[in-house]
Amino acid sequence: MRVTVRHLKDCGTGAGGFQPGNTCASGGGGGGGSSSAGSADRQSRISAADNPKTPYATLAALSKDDDWLVRSYVARNPEAPWSALDKLSEDKSEDVRYWVASNPQTPHGPLVGLSKDERPLVRNAVAKNPNTSSALLVRLSKDRDWGVRVGVADNPNTPPDTLVELSRDGDKKVRLEVARNPKTPLATLTELAKDDDRDVRYWVAFNTRSRQPK
Repeated sequence: MRVTVRHLKDCGTGAGGFQPGNTCASGGGGGGGSSSAGSADRQSRISAADNPKTPYATLAALSKDDDWLVRSYVARNPEAPWSALDKLSEDKSEDVRYWVASNPQTPHGPLVGLSKDERPLVRNAVAKNPNTSSALLVRLSKDRDWGVRVGVADNPNTPPDTLVELSRDGDKKVRLEVARNPKTPLATLTELAKDDDRDVRYWVAFNTRSRQPK
């Protein structure tokens, strides 16, 4: 089971893998004009913000765009300047902060700040980010929101001791991700194989560590 996350719509930029979730044509958070000229200009800015080959200086400028959607595409761009990601991590838009938290190139500093975000969806993105440090994951493993703890249980950087603790979580969705994590100790998988929930037991059986010779 996966936590539902926010998606950016493919706004004709050629970006793959982003399904409808936010409406590109609506002007969402401002900056989208109603005229065809304004729409074309917006699409041009979105396309540039989404393109990894866009020069750093241009991405830095687009990170200050009035349109939240343009800033969101900069935030998810793997080539976005660290200084831009740092600034966008404090953006007023939850969508923008979510994409900064999801970007595997986001530095440790902004991730620390985002791990304290008031919105669980943002903290979940930090918990799932492959660039999140083990120390930060340990802290997030105690988050009050089950979705954040699910992200920690799913992260390959999570220390084995923390996975052991999460294997006793009261929410089955957290235990399920522990059962899926290839870093989970074999002794813990053995215990999860006796879990009351059959989905948890199912994923224990498919964990690669469970199939290793004893």
